[in-house]
Amino acid sequence: MNPIRRALIVTLLAIAACSVTPVARAASVVLVLSEDSSAFNEAAEALTAELRSAGHRAQTLVVPLRADDAAALNNTGLVVSFGTRAAQTVANLAPRSLVLHTLLPRSAYERLPNRGDDTRRVSAVFIDQPTSRQLELLRIALPDWTRVGIVVGRESAELGSRLQSGARDKRLRPVVEYAGEESDLYPALQRLLAEPTVLLAVPDAQLFNNRTISNILLTAYHHRSPVIGFSPAYVKAGALFALYSTPAQIGQQAGEAARVGLATGSLPPPTAPRQFRISTNTYVARSMGITLEDANVLRERLERAENPP
Repeated sequence: MNPIRRALIVTLLAIAACSVTPVARAASVVLVLSEDSSAFNEAAEALTAELRSAGHRAQTLVVPLRADDAAALNNTGLVVSFGTRAAQTVANLAPRSLVLHTLLPRSAYERLPNRGDDTRRVSAVFIDQPTSRQLELLRIALPDWTRVGIVVGRESAELGSRLQSGARDKRLRPVVEYAGEESDLYPALQRLLAEPTVLLAVPDAQLFNNRTISNILLTAYHHRSPVIGFSPAYVKAGALFALYSTPAQIGQQAGEAARVGLATGSLPPPTAPRQFRISTNTYVARSMGITLEDANVLRERLERAENPP
């Protein structure tokens, strides 16, 4: 073949390839929200921004799904659920596409049906913090408090075991009480707080919810025991401080995992949030005679502990 003609053909093929590549790589993604709430929408917007930057398109559905919505889950490259209710709905439908669950506790993810062991196709970005991060923050923020109290139920028993083991590794004194029902919660608290204790709230909706949080905080305050929460709402209600990740932070991380999955056909393993924030209640600290550093200082110290030079 004439060299000039060969060069022309190669050039034309390269131009054609470049012109179709973005279309070939673009994928449709279905987002399934547990409800139409600000938290889920904030996370979905952060995830959508990540997808859009890679040329992908997202469609948002809200539970309960209609019949045609359920069918759409099998005609997409990736399904992302937001919250436990959406995760359960998606898992029950068992779509053939990649599935990424987010804004749900690790314990809820581990109870999902049809999850299997294929973490390349099904994965998650949890809402709860790593136990090592929670306990390291306790050590940094409250160095004079070594007794850590944890109330667990059926949903959080395994988490309680991890916290108990991790606390011992950090030379803390963990004390765990089990409450099988909400009615068992307050007797468990009375036993747990018999002596000064840091009460670590866990993301167990059966025990720590809107019905119980006020009485939990009042009971702990009466026993002069600070409560550590897992959302800024706990701090507003009277917890000493809280360690949490915002919906936008989790949504961005889930978006990064989604981009990897769509690019490679394999999702990263299930993981805890990477970014986090800390909120403090200075009024509660003063009233309990506790010296507490600024929230930003605590966050910086915790980040250095997790990522030493």
